[in-house]
Amino acid sequence: MSLYPRMTIAALAGTCITLVGCASTTYSIELNASDDFEPFAVVDGQEVDVPDIQMGEEDAVAQIIEEGKHNSHIMETLAVLTTDHGPRLTGSTNLWNAQNWARDYFEELGLDKSELQQWGVIATRFDRGDSTGRVLLAPDGSGDEGKELRQMQFSTLSWSRGTDGPLGGQVISLPDSLEEYEAHKGRFADRWILLDPNYTGKGGIRSVGYQMRNRMDQRHEIRENITETKAAAVSEPTSPTDSNEWNGTFDYHGSPVPATLTFDESASPVTGTMTITGFSEGPISDFTREGDTINFQWKHSMGSSKIELTFDGDSATGISHSSSGNNFNLAFSRGANDDGDAPQGDSPEAVMAAVLSENPNGFISSSMDERVWTTSANKWRSRKASDYPKDIEINVRQSDFDYISARAHEGVDILVEFDLPHKLTEGPIPTYNVIAEITGTEKPDEVVIISGHIDSWDGPGSLGTTDNATGTAVTIEAARILTAAGIKPKRTIRFALWSGEEQGLLGSKGYVKSLSQDQQDRISATFVDDGGTNYEGGIPAADFMVDYLAAATAPINGQFYSEIDEAYMNVNIRPTGDKINTHKGSDHAPFNQHGMPGFFWDEVGRADYQHTWHTQNDTFEEAIEEYLIQSATNAAVLAYNLANAPDLLPRSADDE
Repeated sequence: MSLYPRMTIAALAGTCITLVGCASTTYSIELNASDDFEPFAVVDGQEVDVPDIQMGEEDAVAQIIEEGKHNSHIMETLAVLTTDHGPRLTGSTNLWNAQNWARDYFEELGLDKSELQQWGVIATRFDRGDSTGRVLLAPDGSGDEGKELRQMQFSTLSWSRGTDGPLGGQVISLPDSLEEYEAHKGRFADRWILLDPNYTGKGGIRSVGYQMRNRMDQRHEIRENITETKAAAVSEPTSPTDSNEWNGTFDYHGSPVPATLTFDESASPVTGTMTITGFSEGPISDFTREGDTINFQWKHSMGSSKIELTFDGDSATGISHSSSGNNFNLAFSRGANDDGDAPQGDSPEAVMAAVLSENPNGFISSSMDERVWTTSANKWRSRKASDYPKDIEINVRQSDFDYISARAHEGVDILVEFDLPHKLTEGPIPTYNVIAEITGTEKPDEVVIISGHIDSWDGPGSLGTTDNATGTAVTIEAARILTAAGIKPKRTIRFALWSGEEQGLLGSKGYVKSLSQDQQDRISATFVDDGGTNYEGGIPAADFMVDYLAAATAPINGQFYSEIDEAYMNVNIRPTGDKINTHKGSDHAPFNQHGMPGFFWDEVGRADYQHTWHTQNDTFEEAIEEYLIQSATNAAVLAYNLANAPDLLPRSADDE
């Protein structure tokens, strides 16, 4: 009996049949009971004949699909990762427990070399307990606790200080000037300070987190009487080379982020570094000057950028051109950010210094919508527990902030109370990836890697489900399917659960760095599932890779049908020219950067990834079971087929 049911594709008038050129990614498919159906691949949205490349045995593929489709364990695995061990911040106790569980489970499945592989060390462990925030009517003096008016949804920076039990207080807005502060002097102690909301920032929800981390350090410096933005007083004009340190800002979609540039033109070649606070730092190269304009390449954790700056005395302005095509404005001044002086005049720093002198409970800022987005404090990897600033900032969803602000300005006597059980544990704390494999029977040194990142952000309410317990569960379930089906591949199939992805692909970078050149040469391909709970609907591929990938994924096509979507969950191989045209935002990127094929799955389906991504909405209920079943089975089929292909996946047109 054929693995593939006979299908006919029927389209209503005006309905797209293929994905090419269509506004919608779904199309109508009906089943036909006839037995003369031929398998097909999907390339660039079109159904095509399966390339004539010998892959795995058809009976083995049938067993894989049967096991994945009709005996799935994926939701049970997902529940362990989320409700038992979620969320899973890098270096946290939750992640440690999840990684040990995954290693032990791989061993129970019978995989080889199941282990935790260390990629680094962090200075401080951060564990976040169950956190709450609520709005209360102030007690009326009768001895009863004030009536609860509202539960809030919020986040704080990972690696930040919390409260010692519930901490309540009235709210008051941050003054705009010292004159306004004087009018309310003495009323800021033990209160929560409302920061002015920024609902129109160009950076969207992400910029809120970057602003929080920078405000954390600015408050810390102000407490130590350090001014971060004081222009240098220069009595006489000097040339740009008289001082090689320039400080200023990097405009991240409307949010200025502190930046520092250092270069030495007396050296040959010119050397230097550039740092964007909370983003990255790295060396500069290929320095050139033409008059008052300099150009150089800046290498950083996300790739490289071309920098162009034009000097005017003690100032410089310019643009950072990222490799992904984005442009960001830069502005520098010589000697700005000098240390040692107290805030001057009516500056925001002076106002903040006055407020901090009264020791408020902390600060409340607003998100840009109903999501709250979690990120980390600056220098989290090297900062000791004792060095974290004392002042707390809590970012609440927009409707909660508006509610608090409105009630306070209406004169309603309210209290805001937060309970933030944060635990900062002095390290060093080792950090790990989880690695296991099915060793190849004929070519054990040649490897196909199936992977996802097991770490997540840990904001209150989040379980780290769609980012990325789903990709982790898909990877684990693919391993279970293959072992349950008794698969013995010719090449090794390796399963990797990366950590540190959320902080800059740290685990996968560490793994790639650990490989010798010979080991890198023997990796056929690495596949990363990190796009949420939608299904593995395709991948971008260099033209010379398309036939291999189309043949390897063809058995999935026509096998998984969504009654809700009224469409088959097929796998579309997208030709992208002479290279894999992909982004650098997940764990496939370090492999591509070192010449190994790395793929990030196109996730197709009805789920809204932006709704859950790094927010309080990333819960178990957001997972879509039918999509995860397809993804795990597809990963298993693909891995088995490539592990039994005639050769490694081609890396150039000459390999075809």
